[in-house]
Amino acid sequence: MRKILLIYTSATGNTEMMAEAIIAVIKNNRLQLSIKDAFDVEPEELLHYDGILIGTYTWDGGVIPDEFMDFYEELDALNLKGIKAATFGSGDSYYTSTYGSAIHLFANKLEELGADIALDSLIIDLQPDDDGIEACNNFAEHFIKTLVAQ
Repeated sequence: MRKILLIYTSATGNTEMMAEAIIAVIKNNRLQLSIKDAFDVEPEELLHYDGILIGTYTWDGGVIPDEFMDFYEELDALNLKGIKAATFGSGDSYYTSTYGSAIHLFANKLEELGADIALDSLIIDLQPDDDGIEACNNFAEHFIKTLVAQ
């Protein structure tokens, strides 16, 4: 059975809503899922999974939130070759030049470390509405398909 690790942080609850929708789809597909808060995960744990999903918001100025900064910096020692990965999170389109940039930073870092980026990053503007939750459901379904197909 394929094992998925979903790690996320949420300041306002928007990314948490996205994570909950993604989690529900994965659980409905009866895949083995571990869920971790950004503060509660060590980078080496990623090596024990077939798939990694990282959810974050973008902090002021387009940077990775404090909750994820240590984790992000410690990723450099890993080789994630053969692991499927994707990133998701909420953003605020008011900040046009940095909209969703932390989500992209994570995707780029995972790719640099050899992970197979399974999907384009999913970014929802602020709180996900019904269409946003539908996008999260589709994101999870597509991630599962790429993971099971390997």
